[in-house]
Amino acid sequence: MRPPMKLGARSLLAAGLLACATLVPTPVRAEEPAASAEAKAGARAAAENGTNAFKESRYAEAVDMFLRAESLFHAPTHVLMLARSYVALGKLVLAKEAYLSIVREELGPKAPPAFKRAKVDAEKELADLSPRIPSLQVSTTPEAKNVVVTVDDKLLPAALLGIPSPIDPGTHVLRATAEGLAAPEKSVTLKEGEKTAVVLELAPVANAGPITPVRTPVGPPVPDVGREQSAGKTSPGRIAGVVLMGLGVAGLGVGGVFGGLSLAKRAEADEAFDACGVNCWGPPADEVRALDEDANKKGTIGVIGLAAGGALTVTGVVLFVVSKRSPGKAPAKAFVTPWIGPQGGGLAGRF
Repeated sequence: MRPPMKLGARSLLAAGLLACATLVPTPVRAEEPAASAEAKAGARAAAENGTNAFKESRYAEAVDMFLRAESLFHAPTHVLMLARSYVALGKLVLAKEAYLSIVREELGPKAPPAFKRAKVDAEKELADLSPRIPSLQVSTTPEAKNVVVTVDDKLLPAALLGIPSPIDPGTHVLRATAEGLAAPEKSVTLKEGEKTAVVLELAPVANAGPITPVRTPVGPPVPDVGREQSAGKTSPGRIAGVVLMGLGVAGLGVGGVFGGLSLAKRAEADEAFDACGVNCWGPPADEVRALDEDANKKGTIGVIGLAAGGALTVTGVVLFVVSKRSPGKAPAKAFVTPWIGPQGGGLAGRF
């Protein structure tokens, strides 16, 4: 067998990946990735804060918490409490949409009992809510091209002009403009269940200047390439690279072990929470929190191990590869650059 100092970068990377694969235990729920397990624990914490805020009539805060919980992990129980919070705030249209999403969702036979109860409650509460929602019909006169109507400074789709549309109870401000025309601002107040029609009278006005949209560059930045330099001696970094890669493999192994332990503990927390339900309280809730905290501690050690191991491994590979470059041309500088665009984001880099 060749001495360790002669191993190539590919061999060391393969060894590191093999060590991680053999050291990480199989998760309790094979279909659930580690990220979703952590997200579910975070969603539970947000939902608990939302439940407390709802009980204390802090409905805006409750909406924020349940939206966060739902963004981390979907659960009909989150959406049900979100709908109830919207109702308490008088946002009946949003509440109806939330209820409808629960009613239309198909739950599997293995769905938790709390999810099934949430669907039954949503059907009943939706039936009680629907008659309470007002409707507003907005139209303009005379006929004009490119009519723009806003309700509370929000654009009303052209397809809804002249059609009764659901709206929250309260006072609303209506505006309308067209080519060379504008209507005086009009306010209308609707009570629960009330149906109202409003006509906005357009009259000639001076034309307004066009609005120029601001364009945002899309895509990752294009870095400068390395420049030609005078010839020099090859760096003796191969030894340091091999040592760092070995330490990185060890770090990845430690991170993998603790990541697996965190998954197992998270699964115990999931089972305890599913048995307790969304309004979990008292000793059962304390047990769920204790399991989550234990999983978070193990998960933190796992993340640190994986991050440190990955950094050491990459650094070792860079040193090893750079030390074998031709002396006639300086290697391009290693870099990693994050980028964000409308279609997503990522990392651009080179070693």
